[in-house]
Amino acid sequence: MSSEIIFQKKNHLGTITLNRPKSLNALSYSMIQLMYQALKDWENDSEVLAVLVRGEGEKAFCTGGDIRNIYESFKSGRNEHTHFFRDEYILNEYIYTYPKPYIALMNGYVMGGGMGISQGASFRVLTEHSKISMPEVAIGFFPDVGGSYFLARCPGSVGDYLALSGVTLNGEDALYANLGDWILSSEQIPAFLEKLESLNSYSPTVDQVENALIDLGARSSPINPSLEEKRPTIDSLFSLDSVAEIIRQLDRTSVDGPIWIGETVELMKKRSPMAMVGALETIRRGRQLSISDCFAMELALGARWIEVGDFVEGIRALIIDKDSSPKWAFTLSELTKQKVEELFPSLLKIQ
Repeated sequence: MSSEIIFQKKNHLGTITLNRPKSLNALSYSMIQLMYQALKDWENDSEVLAVLVRGEGEKAFCTGGDIRNIYESFKSGRNEHTHFFRDEYILNEYIYTYPKPYIALMNGYVMGGGMGISQGASFRVLTEHSKISMPEVAIGFFPDVGGSYFLARCPGSVGDYLALSGVTLNGEDALYANLGDWILSSEQIPAFLEKLESLNSYSPTVDQVENALIDLGARSSPINPSLEEKRPTIDSLFSLDSVAEIIRQLDRTSVDGPIWIGETVELMKKRSPMAMVGALETIRRGRQLSISDCFAMELALGARWIEVGDFVEGIRALIIDKDSSPKWAFTLSELTKQKVEELFPSLLKIQ
């Protein structure tokens, strides 16, 4: 067993603990493989009534995949990164169809791949310390791990806004955005775990988990989410036809608008143009696709993206060299519809 990920079966609960707190519980390839196998084993284990996934430490549930290793695999000519994405998506999709209650305890940072192992959960449990984001455009990638599915199902154009800006949401806003189901006080986590370890086979497990949350004061409705106030502006601007048009209108609106609009447009001007175009395209296609079709689209697009996209350059600039000066391959004006279709012909096959 890898010390990076710990599996425990206690009474009727299977617990998966991501155990890389110094790396904010980022997922390595072996962790993905081991987690998938454990879930498979517990699916067929009559003693396991539910599965809980959590991150070690107080800072993070999971901040995504170990992109430094992905970068090193690509640069050295290995193909580990290809297997990583394929197996990660297999795990992510499996979670959506898992036959037993799967509980994601989303305390602290939840980013990228952390969203991949939490968004398909039966119970997505947030806390006041939750910090939720899909920041892929900052490193030249598009929101994957099912982002084309779950961001497409945020209210209005909130998913488009989150994907193109990469902004971080607190627990209340994540609940409002349909990226969580419950918000539980972090002080109640020990009591919640204790209740889960007391599950029995005499009543439906889902009801027992829900009752445990309610007993501990968890809420399924947000209180004063800032996104609610921003929502009319977000829906108006992020429903426009193209990234270029969205940025133009944000610029105009920021002159007399609230501070967050100017902050958003400045963020977007630093993001990879190709990544933002890809993000918008996949999310809008994702609204009409099943979860399986969304993962198939992301896998096909991702394989091509490594060859012609900004991902490797984004990792270099922000993670490896840390010069924060990525040289993006294209400007927005260069990314015409014809150019995008030429770069990513696989997108044409997804309707």
